[in-house]
Amino acid sequence: MKNYLKNLLPVCLLIGLQSCGNAERNGRDETANEITDSLSDTTQRAKAINADVDLNGDAKVFTLSAAVGGMMEVEAAGIALKKSKNKMVKDFATRMLKDHGFANTELKGIAETKGLQLARTLPTEMAAHLEKLNSLEDRAFDVQYMRMMINDHEKTVQLFTEGGRLADQELRAFAVKTLPLIQQHYQSAVEIGKSINISNANNGDDLLGISPAKVEKK
Repeated sequence: MKNYLKNLLPVCLLIGLQSCGNAERNGRDETANEITDSLSDTTQRAKAINADVDLNGDAKVFTLSAAVGGMMEVEAAGIALKKSKNKMVKDFATRMLKDHGFANTELKGIAETKGLQLARTLPTEMAAHLEKLNSLEDRAFDVQYMRMMINDHEKTVQLFTEGGRLADQELRAFAVKTLPLIQQHYQSAVEIGKSINISNANNGDDLLGISPAKVEKK
């Protein structure tokens, strides 16, 4: 599970994960510490690294990954509501704000009971992705946003599937409860992608090979 979890971050995270190491405290937290190393706020980073948390490496990786991914979904949805003129895209973004906002709040509560400080701002590279997204207009924006949603939710389904096998009871219950919602998001994103004729939308080939350079122009 350790080796699998490190590959489950949404593609937009752009955070390189390494092995969780051995059973010793420093070793098992190595992966989670590398995630926190990407945080732009040094105070947040220090709190996350030094937190005296009662979590093994897998649970800490899941919590930090899910929290940052959820924050990304909420901020991207906010941009979509301002930029998109497509009703389906705007309706999807509204759902992302509601569902991920609720899940983020619940996960934050769980993390706080375990002494784990979550990020309050996105890592620099993720923020840069949103900045690029925000620079697009009309169809180019809709295509790129929905491509991001397809990719991100495909990875998040995998993350929460593995989260359902965690030893920590609270995090496991959160993952199991939230997984069906993430699966619904993924299916909705794929259907919207098909409706606006996004290439590679659920064709089984290149869901992870999408980049801003490939955005279709209006």
